[in-house]
This record gives sequence, structure tokens and C-alpha cells, in this order.
Amino acid sequence: MKTMQFIILLILVLGTNVSFATTVGTTPENAKMSIYETINKAGYQRMLTQRIAKSYMAIVCNLDHEKQEEHLKGSAKIFEKNLEDLDYSAPNEAIQTKVHYVKTLWQKNKFLYKNVYTEENALKVLTFNNEILKACDDVVLLLEEYAIKNEASRNKKNKKSTHSLSSIINFSGKQRMLTQRILLFSLANSYSIGDKELQVACLKESIRAFEELFRALISCSKNTAEIDEELDVSSKAWVEMKKELNNILSSENNTAELKEQLAKMMQLGEEILFSFDEVAFLYEREQ
Repeated sequence: MKTMQFIILLILVLGTNVSFATTVGTTPENAKMSIYETINKAGYQRMLTQRIAKSYMAIVCNLDHEKQEEHLKGSAKIFEKNLEDLDYSAPNEAIQTKVHYVKTLWQKNKFLYKNVYTEENALKVLTFNNEILKACDDVVLLLEEYAIKNEASRNKKNKKSTHSLSSIINFSGKQRMLTQRILLFSLANSYSIGDKELQVACLKESIRAFEELFRALISCSKNTAEIDEELDVSSKAWVEMKKELNNILSSENNTAELKEQLAKMMQLGEEILFSFDEVAFLYEREQ
């Protein structure tokens, strides 16, 4: 079973001329999402922040400009629509306040992505990227905390752990974000945009976090056969993607070989993103 978000991702990748107005609105009007749906969508926002920045960086690096610009604009449109859904479904005032903060940040800074594709502006994008990511992550963490309290009220033995459903949805959703963040800093590092030492550190930390969460998900007691199958798909793609990462880190900048390696790595990243989007939905369905 493929989720609506999977279809949206497919549209972003293929650049299909489908109306986002009819595709993105997955929540019926006047119907609030469940807490687990809300956590998943809030986690999706983290991924979109990194996807938008990655697409911008790819354009600056002169990698498939037209396609990446479609990805950037489509992702931004989904991000804004999801903010409205999260605002409507926020279960308390504290969470709604955090959503409003994300809205304010985005409205003040989204001009950074508007048709000015320069290395100078890319540095501003990288700085803002970390700020908006943290703000979106704060929303997820508050939602997770709210859900865990509700779980505990239904089951006094339930404690926050990797076996809490809300935490597992958070973890699997975070993998979507990390795939895009790895691609973002691979591009920045390969084309020497910004502080190279810092970009390598961010890349290595993202890889470490991705692999740590992957191990936690593989051993999760809530895994079904369908989830295990998707995790296996992701695992195989990750082995190949990491090979390309290692090759890229040892490549000379701006070579034809480097561009081929980046193209292959970005395609593998899309496969992992699709797979973890499905995993997150399958966990959500366990509620």
C-alpha cells in the first residue's frame, strides 16, 4: 500500500504536471488528524526543509537545474500546506505556538529560495536551513511528548522508549530528513560551498545519526513483515549509497566522475526516502 505522501513524493521527483491543490490536501476539511498522523506530517516537514535546501544547492552546483527547481518549488508548496494542517490539528496551545513560530520563520526567509542561485546566497540558505530544521524538530518533539503522556494514561506501564509508537514514527520520519541532509552536505562539500571542514562534520554526523536510528528501527518489536521488507529495501540502497559517499569524499572537485557519482547517490537517496516514507506510514497504521 502506498501513501498519499508517497504519491506526492513521486510527483516531486518526476515533475508531473499535477495540481498540488488536489493532491496535497490529504486531510478532509474540518477533520483533525490523529496524534500519530500529526507526528508523521510534522516529521515530513523536517524532511522538506532539507529537500528544499538540497534542491537549491544542486542548482547552484549546476546539477539538473530544471528538475531541481521543480523539486524546490513543489516542496515549498507542500511545506506551506502542511503548516496549515498542523496548525489546525495541533492538540494544545504550546504546540500551536511552535507551529506559528515555524510559519513566521518561513514567511520571513522563504525569499532566499527565489530564483537567485549563487554561492553567496547558498551560504545564507545553509544558515537558515539549520534554524528552520530545529524549529520543525521542536514541533515533532512536543507532539511526541504529548502522545507519550496519552499512551501512559492508557497504559501505566508504558514509558518513553524506542518501543513507544510515537517515538518510532518520529524515528522513521527522521530517516527521511537525514537522507536529504546527507545529500545536501555532500553537495556543499563536493563543490566547496562554505567551510569545508564544517560541511564534512555535518555530513559525518548525519551519516552517524542515520545509521544509529536504522539499527534501532531494525530491532523494533513493533515491526511487521511488511515493515521488515521495506527496511530491507532501504538497507540495500544504503549500502550502495554509502559506497558512493565514500567515493565522493575522495574525489577531486568538479570532475566528470564526481558528477556521475553525485547523480547516482542522489537517485539512491530518493529510493531510501520513498522507502522510509512508507515505513513511517506503516508504523502510523499500527495505532
